Amino acid sequence: MTSPAFERFRFSFFADSNSARDGLDTTALAELAGEERARAEDMLIDYLPDTRAVIGVGELRVRRAEPLLVPLFEAERRAKGAGLTYLARALWRIRPDPRWRAALIDVLSSAEFYIQRMDAAIALRDVHDRGVVPALVAALDDPQSLVRYHAAYTLLVLHGVPVDALNPPEMLYRAMADDPARREGGKRDLLVAIAGRQLIP
Repeated sequence: MTSPAFERFRFSFFADSNSARDGLDTTALAELAGEERARAEDMLIDYLPDTRAVIGVGELRVRRAEPLLVPLFEAERRAKGAGLTYLARALWRIRPDPRWRAALIDVLSSAEFYIQRMDAAIALRDVHDRGVVPALVAALDDPQSLVRYHAAYTLLVLHGVPVDALNPPEMLYRAMADDPARREGGKRDLLVAIAGRQLIP
């Protein structure tokens, strides 16, 4: 008999047709232990290269998945594919390496589609490295408001500034603004908020 957490994981990652829209139940993964965790790892590895499996092995930091992910990462990087962000984030969580960080920065800085840039800004919340800060600051001037919002949010998170996801600070909304003066004010306040703060480990 399996636990409720395992059943939630199995449904979310393998059966839920709405998981791309509603999001994967990564909290279920965090609750797995012992034999159930090992079984989940096996299931996810067998399901590669599906994006859900990539996300899952990254969440669990499955070291034995790395040799399987690296060729997928290289292929996506050459093709500038939409899966590059998920692969780079998963590989960073498994074993931090400058290659994965550089790929996320490249997507944030130059991807054609704003959804990819937004996903990279979100993924960089896992990369507690000073090298990502200039790219995130530059993304505060991205033409798309959601990219600016998530770049700003990530900068606050990385610098340990408390952010309530349900009630985010006004500066984040101003960073999204179409009005240049309002947007610049939000950017200025954000840079003041993180000034002098060390990145959290």
